[in-house]
Amino acid sequence: MTAPVREESELDELRLGCPVRPSGPRDRVDGARVRWVATPRDLGEAASLMARAHELGLTVLPRGGGSKITWLDPPAVIDLLVDLADLAEIRYDERTELLTVGAGAGVAVAQDVLARAGRRLALDPPSPRATFGGVLAAAEFGPLTHLYGPPAVQVVDATVVLPDGTVTTVADRAKLLGSGIYDLRWTHPGAPHQASLVVEATLRTYPQPPAAAWVVCPVLQPLQVATLRDDVLSANLAPAAIELDMPGVRRTAQAGGRRDATGVLAVLLEGSTISLADRARLLVHRLGGHAYLTSHAPAWWGRYPFRPDEVAVRLYAPSGDLHSVCYALVDAVGSPVPVRGSIGVGQAWAAVPADLPPGRLIAVLETLREVLLARSGSAVVQAAPPHLRELLAPYRVP
Repeated sequence: MTAPVREESELDELRLGCPVRPSGPRDRVDGARVRWVATPRDLGEAASLMARAHELGLTVLPRGGGSKITWLDPPAVIDLLVDLADLAEIRYDERTELLTVGAGAGVAVAQDVLARAGRRLALDPPSPRATFGGVLAAAEFGPLTHLYGPPAVQVVDATVVLPDGTVTTVADRAKLLGSGIYDLRWTHPGAPHQASLVVEATLRTYPQPPAAAWVVCPVLQPLQVATLRDDVLSANLAPAAIELDMPGVRRTAQAGGRRDATGVLAVLLEGSTISLADRARLLVHRLGGHAYLTSHAPAWWGRYPFRPDEVAVRLYAPSGDLHSVCYALVDAVGSPVPVRGSIGVGQAWAAVPADLPPGRLIAVLETLREVLLARSGSAVVQAAPPHLRELLAPYRVP
């Protein structure tokens, strides 16, 4: 392998096999300097691009809609940002009811295409500009994960270009590894892994449900969460999603320092109008109290609780112990910390303040890890402001 190319004057000599240009203001990646941007237009160009970049020793980073670019831990210099915007074809096969998409295609755009055929994908990522490449590589989950499973379950096959330019499919890789689930997280770039390019994917589609409604129940204390979750699951009403929004636990002076919260549990039910009405009535009665039925999703539904200036921590609590996380957070931080996610599958997010002193921030993350590890779960820093990347690097992997 030759030494990495360093001079901008050598741009014309790269011979990457596809359009390439110097980076501009819109190509910035937090905490990293981008040198060039390449835009492959098909599989052949993508393979040639990766092979040549590998030969030249270039650092490569794929980019779709850019909605999860901060989820990465980029190097100081990115030689080649691969823009997947031209790999955005969407093809629906009415015979097989499968959808084939380019990695740069937007999930929302594909859903609109399918809606005209009375179909949909079981993907509802919170990122508004999410593309298929990013969703599949990052395993970005939304509320529908409860009923349909993670993004990997939806993949029938996908074409991937490896860092050295080799073209492979996840079906072949799954056979080689003896696995039937086509998880694409191995394509996600980040140390010590080099970037692979997801070029195309074929996914299952499902009939568009005739009707949908939400049963909403206020949560006054985190301890209620586990009970409410169990009540919903034991009712056997086939919920499409069970979501929790806890803006933050607060200490109160009453009851000897009892910790209260104002949160919301929301359950999505889908199906025929008659079935929906019966199931919703049963669930409202079962949850009791102030539970109610609405035809509109809560304003927070399918949205992340964190901002770019906060530390986004991805939580996994398989036994439904998110209430323990809420209590641990207020004890460690000393102020409310938003927690939101899919409690039916035990996945959620916490928005930890980034302005905590470094030692305090580390203590918060250690506490989260200890609480969840004891429950066979995990806490991983998914995104953080650039100035905290180095400090939090040990917490970006499980």
